[in-house]
Amino acid sequence: MIQDTLQKASLAELFSLIEKLPGPQGHLFRGQRNAAWSLIPTLYRLTPNIHGGSIAESFNVFEAELIDRFFREGLPYLPPISRSYSNDRALAQHFGAPTRLLDWSEDPLVATFFAVEQWETTTDAAVFMIIPEARFRPEDVKDFKALQSIAFRPPAIDRRIPAQRSMFTFHPHEPKDQPFVPLEQRPNIGINVSNPHGAGGSARAFAKIVIPQPLKEQLFLRLSRIGIDRRNLFPGLDGVGADTAARALSGQWM
Repeated sequence: MIQDTLQKASLAELFSLIEKLPGPQGHLFRGQRNAAWSLIPTLYRLTPNIHGGSIAESFNVFEAELIDRFFREGLPYLPPISRSYSNDRALAQHFGAPTRLLDWSEDPLVATFFAVEQWETTTDAAVFMIIPEARFRPEDVKDFKALQSIAFRPPAIDRRIPAQRSMFTFHPHEPKDQPFVPLEQRPNIGINVSNPHGAGGSARAFAKIVIPQPLKEQLFLRLSRIGIDRRNLFPGLDGVGADTAARALSGQWM
């Protein structure tokens, strides 16, 4: 994974970094408010209380039980979409249940917003960018052995999905008998592209941009001024209320 650091609280500087990093187009972006956090799907952060079989098989059973509980308990509130392997996990992930999916956006500004939204915290933030090895629904993939990241577009469950230009990546548990390896620690994730620094050879289309803590507030304010805020990314009164509170905290409520 290539890593770089934003030097100025400038969206132009951010886009300049993005354009320098590997891969011509088709990136997905993910913002994290703490640059030290690893890229691990919520399912794999847990310890399944299931015995027998490999670690991967235990997670398969654990996830299936969590999905079953989500749909059983959530039945009165479910949107009218057809059930399938990918739809079930997209819906569960969207509403906070643990799955093997990670949330991404096709819009780097949306990812940057999620990275710096809590600008008052004392940690650096980060934006990850990746071109996954494949774009398929997981149930349409016959062999996962050569694939570590598979992207798919979720159904428009609610207005947040299109507003945030949401995408999910699916991550199988490999190797099956070992703990899940965080994505940023994997040398061969993301498609192969030409070396972005002109040194010949190739590089993986997977990168991390660190946003130092002192730059977060100004980036948050710049994003707010162009409408990248809770009001627009979370359509509805909850989003309006959260945006009003955030602007009050930053002194930009007018």
